[in-house]
Amino acid sequence: MKRLFTQIAMMTLAIVGYAQSDIHFSTVKATDKNLPAEVIDALDLKMHQVLNRNSAAAADGYNVFAIEPALSLGDVLSTEGMVRNVSVAKGELVLIAKNIIDGTEYYSLTIPVEADAVGDKDKALMKLVQNIKVTNPAFTRFIRTTRQKIADYYAANCAIILQKAQALYNQRRYQEAVIYLSAVTGNIPCYDQAYALQQEIAANIPAGPDTVIVEKEVEKPVIVEVEKPVIVEVEKPQPATPVIDQKAPQMPPYELTISVNDLDFRILRCYGNKEQNRITIETEFCNRRMNTEKGDIEIKSAFDENAKELERYNFSVNENDSSYDWRNMPPKLAMKQDFYLIKADHFIPKISYIKLKVRDAIIEIRNLPVEW
Repeated sequence: MKRLFTQIAMMTLAIVGYAQSDIHFSTVKATDKNLPAEVIDALDLKMHQVLNRNSAAAADGYNVFAIEPALSLGDVLSTEGMVRNVSVAKGELVLIAKNIIDGTEYYSLTIPVEADAVGDKDKALMKLVQNIKVTNPAFTRFIRTTRQKIADYYAANCAIILQKAQALYNQRRYQEAVIYLSAVTGNIPCYDQAYALQQEIAANIPAGPDTVIVEKEVEKPVIVEVEKPVIVEVEKPQPATPVIDQKAPQMPPYELTISVNDLDFRILRCYGNKEQNRITIETEFCNRRMNTEKGDIEIKSAFDENAKELERYNFSVNENDSSYDWRNMPPKLAMKQDFYLIKADHFIPKISYIKLKVRDAIIEIRNLPVEW
């Protein structure tokens, strides 16, 4: 049987076990007007990759904690070569962790950056962004320190936190109110008041867009509803195995096959951005193999409705050239992962075929609609 719970109620029941690692972040695009739009978009994409790699990306748009990057340039030096000009860009990447509700800045980090580029200043800037390594341990330390700073801030400002959460609740911004309170852990003095306020929010939130379905008992494999059979090889979940929540609205019909039976996978959304010439495929997967905690993430191929191959964006190749993204994927943990198709300079109504690799599983998807 399926039981319906609101997302707020789930957060309330889980708050006792809330830890710093549960603090996740969205991204805010750089606001420097001196940066070209394509450089800002590339930097935003890089920040998404950093958060995904560190399992710190927010799952939805209600998150109040955000990372805002700023690319501060020092010098862009141009030298004339025998054949072409060479630009050397030097500067700093500044990361600011903030609260998008009240503007509080919790922590910031400055990372020196530089890159050599052929061409003009804009090309040098783009090369500078491309040279940012998502594997840089400074990003992991930044996220860990930010989570601690947020916890410290909440401990020192209990009364203010409760007032602001109550204000959000009064405005019926229920999701934001709960996430605003989510960093109040059991060792903080106002924990009891925060917990009581969360229960009040859960009791008053209306059923509707915030409703999600939690599968407690599954009698048959969870598949996407399609007009013709979807071939998905899955095992019947055991009681201890978490099931990926099925969240409305569902994706339009498409076909999906998975080469293994110990990995759950679903598509949350597929949409295009005309300004960025990019298609984003938002997915969620759950590794159910107990002795495997890391694996590959890769787009192997993709074709549009006219069988024209689409250019795909994969993460940085490791030093041994063995993987496009070697990601942590703890067993029984549902994780978000975005895939990108780039240079999509024309309207593409659907992706006729795309092959993905997650861990050692090959995932094939056919007739995937694209939102524009």
